[in-house]
Amino acid sequence: MELLDLIKSRKSIRKYKKQSITLEKIYSVLDAGRYAPSGANQQPWTYILVTDTTLKQQIRKEAEREETKYHKTAPSPLKEWFKKQGITPAKPFLTDAPALIVVASDTKAPYWLESTWISIAYILLQAENQKLGTLTYTPSDTAFLNKLLNIPNHYSLVAIIPIGYPAETPTTKTRPRKPLKQIVHHNKYSLK
Repeated sequence: MELLDLIKSRKSIRKYKKQSITLEKIYSVLDAGRYAPSGANQQPWTYILVTDTTLKQQIRKEAEREETKYHKTAPSPLKEWFKKQGITPAKPFLTDAPALIVVASDTKAPYWLESTWISIAYILLQAENQKLGTLTYTPSDTAFLNKLLNIPNHYSLVAIIPIGYPAETPTTKTRPRKPLKQIVHHNKYSLK
């Protein structure tokens, strides 16, 4: 698939088929992530592959607890957006997907956050190339993951990526993109 077509076809998936994925396929996705550029070539990311059902249930339980707290205190416009999008504190994709890729980053490395998000982008594109669905999800508070997954304190959770075969087909009608003319400015930012 041409790269631009791959980029355009990739959508966030929240519903997954109850179908396992081979470790070979998941490792090909993770292998793509390690080729991302990084500040000072520090490659600050680390991936924790979670396939254990009990562990996924614990992650979901803690994430939903944090999201429930966040949804109660979120600013009103965001609460309205959540409602319009049908987003609730429930995160069934954390247990429905056959695997979770937990991405953490070494906060001692320069440009750790920027570098890790580039790595995540590579992962998302390779997953799409493998006909797998993904979603980038970051709980409102992530401290529970350091403890639950034995992640060192100087690592910060960046995202949880559920990965599996999609059980939904989002379209550009349901998830529209801004037109290029709305987001590109020449030489200086200008009101259009």
